[in-house]
Amino acid sequence: MNGVLRKRLPRELRSGFGRYLALMLLIVMGIYLVVGIVGSAEMIMQGTENKRSVNKVEDGQFTVFLPLTEEEISDISEGGTVIEPHFSLDLKAEEGSVLRMFETRNDIDLIQLDSGRLAENRGEAVIEKGYAKAHDLGIGDKVKAADTEFEITGIGSVPDYDQMIASFADTAVEHSGFGLIFVTPEQYAFIRDNTTQKAEEYTYAYRLGDGVTDSDLKDKIKSLKFDCTKVDNKYFRESIDEALQQRSQIEQGLGMLAAAGQTELADSLTELVNKNFNIDIHNLTSFIEAKDNTRIEAASGDMVMDKSAGLVAGVIVLILFAYVISVFVVHQIEREQSVIGSLYALGVKKNDLLRHYITLPTVVAFVGGVIGAALGFSPLGVDMQAQDAYAYFSVPEYDMIFPPYLVIYAVVLPPLICAVVNAIFINKKLNRTALSLIKNEQSAGSYRQVNIKTRSFTKLFAIRQLMRESRSAIAVTLGMLVSLLVVMLGFNTFILCTKVKENNVADTKYEYMYLYKYPEKTVPEGGEGAYIETLSTDCMGYTLDVSVIGLEGESRYFSARPEKGKTRAVINNSLAERYGYKKGDRVIFTDAAADTDYCFTVTDVVQYSPGFTIFMDIDSMRELFGQEEGYFNAVYSDKALDIDEGRLYSVTTKEDIRKSAGVFIDMMTSLIAILFSAGIVIFCVVMYLMLGVMIDRSAMGISLIKIFGYRPKEIRQLYLNGNLAVIAIGGIVTVPIAKFLMDRLYPSFIPNVACTMELSFPWYMYLMIWCAMMIVYLVINKLLMRRINRISPAEILKDRE
Repeated sequence: MNGVLRKRLPRELRSGFGRYLALMLLIVMGIYLVVGIVGSAEMIMQGTENKRSVNKVEDGQFTVFLPLTEEEISDISEGGTVIEPHFSLDLKAEEGSVLRMFETRNDIDLIQLDSGRLAENRGEAVIEKGYAKAHDLGIGDKVKAADTEFEITGIGSVPDYDQMIASFADTAVEHSGFGLIFVTPEQYAFIRDNTTQKAEEYTYAYRLGDGVTDSDLKDKIKSLKFDCTKVDNKYFRESIDEALQQRSQIEQGLGMLAAAGQTELADSLTELVNKNFNIDIHNLTSFIEAKDNTRIEAASGDMVMDKSAGLVAGVIVLILFAYVISVFVVHQIEREQSVIGSLYALGVKKNDLLRHYITLPTVVAFVGGVIGAALGFSPLGVDMQAQDAYAYFSVPEYDMIFPPYLVIYAVVLPPLICAVVNAIFINKKLNRTALSLIKNEQSAGSYRQVNIKTRSFTKLFAIRQLMRESRSAIAVTLGMLVSLLVVMLGFNTFILCTKVKENNVADTKYEYMYLYKYPEKTVPEGGEGAYIETLSTDCMGYTLDVSVIGLEGESRYFSARPEKGKTRAVINNSLAERYGYKKGDRVIFTDAAADTDYCFTVTDVVQYSPGFTIFMDIDSMRELFGQEEGYFNAVYSDKALDIDEGRLYSVTTKEDIRKSAGVFIDMMTSLIAILFSAGIVIFCVVMYLMLGVMIDRSAMGISLIKIFGYRPKEIRQLYLNGNLAVIAIGGIVTVPIAKFLMDRLYPSFIPNVACTMELSFPWYMYLMIWCAMMIVYLVINKLLMRRINRISPAEILKDRE
């Protein structure tokens, strides 16, 4: 008998080929979606982890105002800690771009070459791969920076600039405008000593010794004092000489007080001066652990969003599998009740029937999972999804990996879910007697009797039919909701990237921002002075920068109007949207270098999209951070200013903001495309399968009215018009629900990005989605009419005794 049952499988596949094909397509697209997204994320995350030891990735870095001596480096390197200088100079290069020049590294954050070799002679350089690609540079080509021509001997990347941003305050990468160049120590020293460029940055990378913590190292650095009078920098010397002159004047005044007999007062003032006016200063300006450095392992961190999105989509897909298969199986068993009853009566065992009806859908699910996995791990899946990360971040290309849990998800779970769901529902159906199954007895429908006031038989019948199939209608609506979640995930990604692009540009009112290392005494003519500090905040385990901007009076470039007070601040809308802060709340941000927390009361929320930003009154901010009256370190302007570049850390233009703002949408294009395409296909397949089941369940009724002479148009009005109402009303309900649910989930996908969280749709987007759903329904409706036309009038006679 088992042989007879096996012979039925090919015939069953042929007769239900369309349904099984749709089911397989659903599984293929679902698995492809998850494997493509999660597989590419795992490849980059695990590849990054594997490269840590190879490239000797730093445990952290710190920046000082003045270089350390060899003796000082030796003092803080006790315990096996390795410290390497990573000093840098920003050089003007082609087309207004900037190349940050380093010496070739020896101990920490080693260069990963894609091609070529390291620089060995003067005039040679290794160039960062993103900049090389943006400027179409290759091995042997020349690049000019700081009036020096370099021959490119190598192209590669370094792990401490995984995300190629010039400063931590930058919101996005723009390869054509910023890159890295690595030269010999002799070449670096020559350019530093003979070229007027922006101020040199004194950064040190470290790898901790056994038993040494980041806090231990920071305490050692902070315990050092540096003799500023020995520094040979003309801008810094100006400040020191002025400070020494002021101190000399104060000491003269104190001497006069002592001579006049005011010894106690003079001693007290001397102690105060020594405490707050000490020329031997602590000069640690920043201390950043690797886990808090947005440049390090940024690609891996960004893949957390892709992995989260993929896993959420995976859960949705699994729920969808179970749901669709359950409906599919119930319908299959109900359609073959008389056959099952006959086989029962012939002595076929229940377990044999169970295996028989489980086999075909389980094989289909397995084949669909294998095809989906093959597509997901192919260049159309993982590789295509990873290309955006390779284009945006500066990382080597990693080897393909096959995470065991993802292989199990793709190949094992679909047939397993199918087998379990089938077993549950088939076992329930097979608990009935053989006679009941042979007679094809149907359970009485339990729906409320409603007095429908209409004289139209067609409308009355359609409403009654819809009420009889209310459970199926609910099932269709739930299927729409689940598949819409995948589509909404793609929409939210698109909307977020678009809003970031639009708002960052619109909210940037200045044309130039100059950030000083050695500020002048007065703000250059035509500029607006400001004071900027950087704090940090935690977001789901990630440390994100918060810019504190001190403004004087009414700014021309910012709408914030901060009140006086060291604990009063205006926050931007990005912080408000991400954390839910509002006026009157108390917020806390951290200065990691100083191990200090700052608490502020929110006095207002203003529109300013770039990054996380708070605004303070500049005098209050100077007092809070211990700066002298009149101090500023940033200037905003609507035109280029004549500022000596040796005083500057960086110059940011509105054009830089415009270029970087567009990178988000470019970076996420493939993710958006795969979510949209897979979501739409899944939606169409689910709707086709579920509505098809509703038609099949009504096959007896359709057969009967065909006997009575009803025409196809009339049959469509009786059996399909009710479905139109289900889809129309269901769409009105499920679209906003899917949007609401995804809006609540979405911030957890991008915890490592400091940006606006504006996800709202304009009203017409809801209408467009609803209209698209109706168009899909109309297309499926045509296909369903073909199925109705194939129902024979003799169908009703087959089920009569």
